[in-house]
Amino acid sequence: MPHFYFHVSNGTGETRDEEGVDLPDVAAAHAQALSGIRSILREELGRGVLDFGGMIRVTDPQGRLVLEVPFDSAVEVRHDDRRR
Repeated sequence: MPHFYFHVSNGTGETRDEEGVDLPDVAAAHAQALSGIRSILREELGRGVLDFGGMIRVTDPQGRLVLEVPFDSAVEVRHDDRRR
């Protein structure tokens, strides 16, 4: 089973994943990255901030880039201009 590392880059800098995780394939790694981003955004929202400028870089054990998943790809932002 492939091993993937999830390195987070955002407004607070870069946090490198030193452990990684075994997942069946790149699609599962993408889903894991989206889940991680949503968790980060939930924490930010609790502080009244949403910063979509970050990303998760997924690498293989040799450090080769497999995926880049931007924060803004993890959510759909809707805005209704109508005020009630």
